Amino acid sequence: MRATAAAVAALVVAATMLLTLRLARGRITAATAGMLAATVGASPFIESFTLSGELLASLPAVLSLLCFCGYLRAPEGNRAWLTLAGAGALTGIAVLIKQSAFDAGLAAVVFLLWRERRRGLAPAGILVAGALVPVAIAAASAARLSDWVYAVVGYRLDGGSLVNGSLAGRLHQLALSLPPAGKALGLLALLAAVGWRRSPLLARIWLGAAVLGVLGGGNFHPHYYLQLVPPLSLLGAVGVRTLWLSAPRPALATAAAAAAASLALALPVAWATTGKQAQAIWPRDPHLVHDAALARYVREHTLPRQRVLAVWADADLYYLADRRPAVRYLWSQNVASIPGAMEEVHRALATQSAALVLVVQPPGKLDPSGRTAELLRANYRRVARVAGVYVYRSRIQRKTNATTKPSNAT
Repeated sequence: MRATAAAVAALVVAATMLLTLRLARGRITAATAGMLAATVGASPFIESFTLSGELLASLPAVLSLLCFCGYLRAPEGNRAWLTLAGAGALTGIAVLIKQSAFDAGLAAVVFLLWRERRRGLAPAGILVAGALVPVAIAAASAARLSDWVYAVVGYRLDGGSLVNGSLAGRLHQLALSLPPAGKALGLLALLAAVGWRRSPLLARIWLGAAVLGVLGGGNFHPHYYLQLVPPLSLLGAVGVRTLWLSAPRPALATAAAAAAASLALALPVAWATTGKQAQAIWPRDPHLVHDAALARYVREHTLPRQRVLAVWADADLYYLADRRPAVRYLWSQNVASIPGAMEEVHRALATQSAALVLVVQPPGKLDPSGRTAELLRANYRRVARVAGVYVYRSRIQRKTNATTKPSNAT
C-alpha cells in the first residue's frame, strides 16, 4: 500500500509539472511546481504517505485538466471534442474514487462559461456528459442500484458532509484541522498568494474548486487537504517566479523564513521514533500509537479463524492482528450512519460471534440507549486491559492454546 501511494504520488507530481508547463509556460516554473509538490506537498502532517482516496483521485483530476488544456490549444474539430470528452471522463473517474474530487471538472466548466459565455455551453455540456459516462457504467454494473446510490451519495449526506450535523461541530472540526494543514501547506499558500495575480485564470478557479471539495467533505481529516496540493503547487511555482524576478528583499526574506519553518516542523517528525511520529501526526487518535501492542495481544489470544470486534471501530487493528472483524463496518461513522449497522453489531454481541471485543471507545458514544453495554455485560467478561483498552472474551468461547497471559497484560 505504501509503495502504491508513493507511485501514485510520483505520477501526480509529474502530471502537475506537465500541467504547469501547459498553463504557466516555462520549464523552470514547471520544475518548481514539481519540487513544491514533492517536498512541501508531501508533508506528514496531512498524511501524504497514506494510500488515501484524496491521493488516488488527484491523479485523474490533474490528468483531466491536462486533457482540457489540449482542448484549449485546439478548440476546433472532432479531435478537440474527443479531448474534451476525455477530460470529462477523467473527472468522472476521479469522482468515483473520491466524491470531493470534482474540482478539475468544475474548474473547466466555470472557465468555459466565464470566458466563452453562451458559446461555452456546448463544450461544457460535452465535458459534463463525458464525466457521466464512467459514473453510469459504475451504476449499471452495481448488483443493486439503490445500494450503489446510497454508498456513493446517500452515505456522505447522512454522516460525512458539510450539509448535516451541527454547524458548531463542523466549525470545531475545521478549527482542529487547520494547525496541521498550516504546518503542511502554509508555505504553499503564501507562495500561491504571491503569484495569484500572475497565475492563469484556470489555475485560480481550480484552487477555488479544490477548496470547495475540501469543505464539502465535512469531517476535515488532515488527508482531505491533499486535494489542495496540485493547484497550490502550480500557483506557488508562479509565486516563486514572481519573487525571483521582481520581489523586494523583505518579501524574499519572508518566503525564506516560511521555507525554513516548514523544514523545521517536518524534519523532527522524520527523525523521530515510530511512536513519536504517530503522536505528532495523530495527536487526537492515541489508539494509533498503541495498536501494535493491542494487535499482538489479539494474535496471542485468538486463533486465526476466530473473529474480533472493536467498539467503536479500529480499522487498522484488524489488519495488524490478521483477524477478520465480526461485523463488516470498520469505522465509527459506518455504524453511526448506515441503516442496520448498529443492529448488526448487536447481533454479533448477542450471538457471541466475536471471540474478543476491544472497547476502544465508550459504548455509549454511538449507542446512548445502553443496548451495546448491556449485551457486552451479559455475554462477555473482561479479561485484560491492554494499552488502556479493555478487552472482553466471549463467555462461550473455549479456552484455546492461543490464550496465554491473564487479566493484567499491558
